[in-house]
Amino acid sequence: MTCRVCSVFLAAYLAWSLNGCGSNDKNAGIEVIYNCAANTDDIRLLEAEIPRFRDSSGITIKLNPFTGQEKLYAMMAAGQAPDIFYTNNTMRDRLAAEGHLLDLREVSRNDPFVQRLLPSVVEGGRSVDGGWYSVGNWSYTVAIYYNRELFDAAGVPYPDTAWTWGEMVERAKRLTRDADGDGTPERYGIFIGSHFVEAIELMNGANIRPNTVTASISPASAEAFRAYLSLMQEKVMPDLRRIQALGMQPFQLLAGGRVAMLAEAVPHQTLTETLRIRWGLAPIPRFPGQPVRYFRSGSGGLSISSGSRNPVAAWKALAWLVGSAGVYHPNPVLRDLDFAAAWEKRYPQLTGSGFREVWDLSLRHDGGDPRFFVRFSSWTSAAILERLQPQLDRLWAGEITVEDLVAALPQVNGGVERALKDLLREKMIRPEFHADIERALRSVDRGVRH
Repeated sequence: MTCRVCSVFLAAYLAWSLNGCGSNDKNAGIEVIYNCAANTDDIRLLEAEIPRFRDSSGITIKLNPFTGQEKLYAMMAAGQAPDIFYTNNTMRDRLAAEGHLLDLREVSRNDPFVQRLLPSVVEGGRSVDGGWYSVGNWSYTVAIYYNRELFDAAGVPYPDTAWTWGEMVERAKRLTRDADGDGTPERYGIFIGSHFVEAIELMNGANIRPNTVTASISPASAEAFRAYLSLMQEKVMPDLRRIQALGMQPFQLLAGGRVAMLAEAVPHQTLTETLRIRWGLAPIPRFPGQPVRYFRSGSGGLSISSGSRNPVAAWKALAWLVGSAGVYHPNPVLRDLDFAAAWEKRYPQLTGSGFREVWDLSLRHDGGDPRFFVRFSSWTSAAILERLQPQLDRLWAGEITVEDLVAALPQVNGGVERALKDLLREKMIRPEFHADIERALRSVDRGVRH
């Protein structure tokens, strides 16, 4: 009898020890599926770290490389959605309205990890019903990278934190080179991709409100568009169509000496790791008389499926990914971290580059994310962009004027009312979101009457 008792005890002990010494028996053997970015380096880093998370939590994270939103929607329709996946503001609100996302308040109560997040990150994950549906997993600003070697050779002073748009244009002219005089410079002073024009709008005082129901172009925005177009008209910036024809990435222009200045994201891991020139960073130039508001993006994050079989485990995995995983660390969404210092420690070449000054200015003068794909209401964004984007492409190509774009706005907004009415007919939309769609439709009706 004694031996039998010992055998039972030994079997129980072995089971207990194999499940993490009893400290995580509630989570033992739980698997959480993470719809990760299909990036080989990121996957390799995560695969190396996940075993340590599993050993400490009893939760295994299975990586499912992201292959597109349509695949995600199909998995949801089949009841096979991954536990954790990326959502931007537009798709997040729509998925929350249809009941596909877990309200993170249900699983995050009393978790100290929430206090580690910047308040703007938490607020950025909320929707119109007050629910919290995503945790921002990264944030960035935009700045001007410049080639110090070219500035030195031309005797042009480096940009600083107080420089203006006019000073930027003047320096770009001095740095542009057309040696053979054929009208096509071999080197341009600057390149700003059209996807960063919204940052210029901000600095020019445009009042860009988030979640607007219809598209509009304010006088400040129109002026910013003209300032941007003038860079190409004055040939201090290459024509966007020429860049597309060359098939070059913008950072290759800077690295190869084809441009002296480049607007790009900060932080930018690829640029930081690959640039071999002497370079520096300066904020987007100011417009005299306008408030300083720097672009900051936090428009997306990680969400949890409402159909997750283990929502608490999924939350713990999400918190680990954002708060501890090396692929996101050091993470700028955390307030208990001096991100600039941590990033400089990771990349010592950033010290003295202007990186800290750019980052600190963006924190002190946070203008938010004014990009077209997130500035409109979740309910009307698709209907607007399918008409607006072709017009913008024509504007940047010089085929139409800013005045033409403004005149086309009634056509751009033409599908908004129909999109809202179609949504109201959908039975899956939850009541709180249904009420918000009704309010949006009433605002459109008032606009039409006036």
